[in-house]
Amino acid sequence: MAIQSKKVYIAQSAIFAFIDRAHPKHTQAAAFFRYFANTGYQLFTDYVTISETYQQLYQKIGPSLSRDFLRSLSFSTINILSPEQNDMKAAVKVLTSYKDSELSFPEALMSVLADRRGIEYICSFDYIHPLFGLTLFDLPM
Repeated sequence: MAIQSKKVYIAQSAIFAFIDRAHPKHTQAAAFFRYFANTGYQLFTDYVTISETYQQLYQKIGPSLSRDFLRSLSFSTINILSPEQNDMKAAVKVLTSYKDSELSFPEALMSVLADRRGIEYICSFDYIHPLFGLTLFDLPM
């Protein structure tokens, strides 16, 4: 039996769905985060994802909750990755050489950061392009 990695990269869609109780995927996002907490998963995200989440919270819910989101990150166990120059260059290279024009820079950067730090799974409710063998995280049955 293969050993499953205990590292998961959290995408913007999963964070937003978890925070917004009116979101259609809130219950599923809450189940993900409860599972991560109960099983000792290491959670990762990056500054671009945090910025996107902040902007979406600010626009759709309000400035108060968006500030609370940023404040809560200082108390959380989510590891915030800072892209280095080589990570940025690799993301640009992936973006410009990938055959599908739907790939966004934040997704390319997320994929590069996850790959370079040995993170195999991404928790997201959006389509994830199959880069570097990364897969969407599914709760075990």
